[in-house]
Amino acid sequence: MVGGFIGLSCILPFYLRYFPVSTIVPGLLDFTYLLLLASVCTIGLYLLQIQVLKKISAFTVNLSYNLEPIYSIILAMLLFSEAKELNAAFYIGLGVIILSVILQTLSVIRSNKKI
Repeated sequence: MVGGFIGLSCILPFYLRYFPVSTIVPGLLDFTYLLLLASVCTIGLYLLQIQVLKKISAFTVNLSYNLEPIYSIILAMLLFSEAKELNAAFYIGLGVIILSVILQTLSVIRSNKKI
């Protein structure tokens, strides 16, 4: 935490020179969005992960945990209309992650049927 503060304190003057802003202090709306993203996309998923670990393997849970950045990006797209910077590489990566989750789920279902 201290290292992050020191690092940002050193970088901030250079950042403000090239990207001037009217205020550095976040507003109430910024804190609201940060609270929403932190509670839904991080804390909520950790609580669900703990519950799911009682039912399925840790490998499957961690594989599906890789979807958290995608949830955050989709939520940012909906709240901020920031989809203009998403290119084909994003959608290919999204497809690969979702495909891996689906294949792992099918593998677990097949192995449970054999038992």
